[in-house]
Amino acid sequence: MKKGKQREGPNKAKAVSGSGSGASFSSSAVREETSTLEDDDQAMELEFGEEIITFDSPIHAYDPTETALAMAGGSSSSGSNQQAGVRKRKSIKSEASIEIVGPMEVDGSVKSMGAVTFTGDFSVRDRIEAYGDIDVNGNLTCSKVKSFGSLQVNGSALCTDKVKIFGKLQITGTFECQNEIEVWGAVTINGYMKCNKLTAYGSLTTVGDQSWYEVEDIETVWGAKLIQREDFEG
Repeated sequence: MKKGKQREGPNKAKAVSGSGSGASFSSSAVREETSTLEDDDQAMELEFGEEIITFDSPIHAYDPTETALAMAGGSSSSGSNQQAGVRKRKSIKSEASIEIVGPMEVDGSVKSMGAVTFTGDFSVRDRIEAYGDIDVNGNLTCSKVKSFGSLQVNGSALCTDKVKIFGKLQITGTFECQNEIEVWGAVTINGYMKCNKLTAYGSLTTVGDQSWYEVEDIETVWGAKLIQREDFEG
């Protein structure tokens, strides 16, 4: 990740997205206290001095029709509208829980001292870290994921590096990791999961006849394996 030079100037502003979220950002220009993450379409400077990287052309939003992690119901027309409004950020850092609305391209990382909720389409080039739960409602691509809470995927997620979850992993849709998945809590798959290596210290459950998973290398499940053959009702 390429870091820009730190700008001088005392002006700062806070942007809050979602109910009760505490995301904070620094800006080179004075902003109103009511500005939100969705309203801010200009380059922002973070507290640690990194700058927004601009692109010559818009970053295409995650297209579920062109990947194995497709979600039912996607349309090319809606995808085109989303691509035109993709926002770009250098990194996102929050001292509390945060809800982020896409479509969005994050060139760096997303870090939160609380929970993180992704709603919409996201491409995060670096890692995602949270001391609380991570909820994905839509489509997400990223590098590493580390959560001291649980990870819940409602849609599709693709991680190119290691995933470490200290809570539960709940999948409703598709989840692919091109490295290792390590989960301390229970794993529930209502859809499809694929990874290179799996280490689960709790139980692993697949829900219904259409749910399954693949492990290309080493699979270690310390808890019970429950392969269900009918729809799950919890």
